[in-house]
Amino acid sequence: MNLSLEDVLKFPIFETAKVITGEGVVSKKLVEWVSVIESPVENFVRENELVLTTGIGCYMNMQSFFEFCKDVYESGASALAIATGHYINKIPEEIIRFAEKKDFVIVDLPWEIRFADIIHEVTSAINSIQHDELIRLKEFQQQLIELFLTKKPFAEIITVVEKELGLPVIVMNRKGHVIAGSANIHHVRRLWRSMERNLATEESHHPIFSKLRREKGKEVQLFHMKIQSSDQEQGDFFIVASSTYKIKLREVNIIEQAVMVSALWLTSESAIVENKSLLQNEFVISLTTEEEPEEETLREKAKSLGFHIDLKYECIIGYPENLDTLFYKDGGTSHETKHSWFESMMTYIESELADAGQSVHREVMYAQEVDKLVIFLETTEFASPSTSNGTINQFLDHVERRLNKLLPGLVISWGIGKHQDGKMAFYRSYQKALSALEVGRKQKGVGKRYHFDNTRISRLILHLSKNEEVREIATSTLSPLIKYDQKREMDLINTFIAYNENSGNVSQAARVLNLHRQSLLYRLRKIESLTNLSLTNPDDMFLLDFSIKIWMSGMNENKDRLAL
Repeated sequence: MNLSLEDVLKFPIFETAKVITGEGVVSKKLVEWVSVIESPVENFVRENELVLTTGIGCYMNMQSFFEFCKDVYESGASALAIATGHYINKIPEEIIRFAEKKDFVIVDLPWEIRFADIIHEVTSAINSIQHDELIRLKEFQQQLIELFLTKKPFAEIITVVEKELGLPVIVMNRKGHVIAGSANIHHVRRLWRSMERNLATEESHHPIFSKLRREKGKEVQLFHMKIQSSDQEQGDFFIVASSTYKIKLREVNIIEQAVMVSALWLTSESAIVENKSLLQNEFVISLTTEEEPEEETLREKAKSLGFHIDLKYECIIGYPENLDTLFYKDGGTSHETKHSWFESMMTYIESELADAGQSVHREVMYAQEVDKLVIFLETTEFASPSTSNGTINQFLDHVERRLNKLLPGLVISWGIGKHQDGKMAFYRSYQKALSALEVGRKQKGVGKRYHFDNTRISRLILHLSKNEEVREIATSTLSPLIKYDQKREMDLINTFIAYNENSGNVSQAARVLNLHRQSLLYRLRKIESLTNLSLTNPDDMFLLDFSIKIWMSGMNENKDRLAL
């Protein structure tokens, strides 16, 4: 309930007063306070204030009095009540014409009416209304809390808020997803984008209004308040109103109560989601550690977490290569900040994994394992290796495309398990994905996709590289080339790799290495002279190629051996 100017003018104390101008709008004017002001006005008058004056500051100069009246109007006052009969005997026609043109209410007060009596009457009425409103606000607050405690749907809580406000609202979580409200989402998003650029707040002398931001459009305007809990942002609360709507203190108090309950609900929901996410993470990790799990127990756990494990899954392991670099690039410094930043980035990535699973219409389970992401992606019952790889590549394409927008410059290496090991083959598929990742990164570098089926030679080389005699043969074969490269920086090993990969075609290899043909021939002769091997002999070529692969599979260890 609000106190209107019409209500005020019906008080007995105003019985002898006369409304000079604006009589047709007195029912539309609100009175939130009353004050006595003499010239100058400056910023002493606020909106919806009933202003009382004797004109003592400017009665000797009617132009000054006119400017005074004009300033009171421009301040947004409800009305100007002028005490006549002493300093101002008659309200000038110029002021009356101005007030009539602007629909500004001017009241002629007989000099005998004391301002103190008016202030007492008006403030008593305002205090009574505020007391009633405070009771109503507490009842509303209690109603919202009761709805929350009895676990009513959040949409039902927001419907109550909309009814109390008489305005549509929208509530979004911190990811920007709409969770309740009936306001037009297109209006909200359009004006929110504009609001983010302008960073405007609702203008008011009242401190509570400083929390409220406003953006005005041609037809509607948007009010916004952040939903926070323990200094953490939980989401956003939006109210849509017509462009001519003037928000009042009562509405802002209601909004604040609604935001408080929204924060409670979002915090509670976040805790539930976080706990479920933790349980899901532990479950997925357990799939990678148990070679022969108890299937019935596994099914029960999976069902409680919303997983469908009686499908065929293929394991994918993702390893972010440069999160440290991106952290320092963003200006991060402290270890604590780095940890929280890393956690939030991994959460971003996990969110994109869920979206990617929906985009390819496949079930997906994922977990964070220290600094890696473990993913189990559903493969169809009768899929061939090619269609399975196609689904996986489509899935990873979606993930990388989105991550490049969210985290520009992020590099992820992917290890992909063997195609369709069958149902309940989580452990085997994980081991193969892990092997593909380890071998692929060593043999082909970082930031690529390594399929287990395509790493057979690399896995063979890696296995052979652990044999002492094999490593000794490789080291003795390459030692002259490596030592020569260290002294002359001629890069003979990469010269041989390019020559071999181009099937001994000197011209093609020279183009790949960006060398003159004669320079390449000189290097090839140097390789032959240092190793005592012939590049025209298939056995010698095999030995060189094999030795280089063994060398590269354990490069750091071989450097140490060579130094000895």
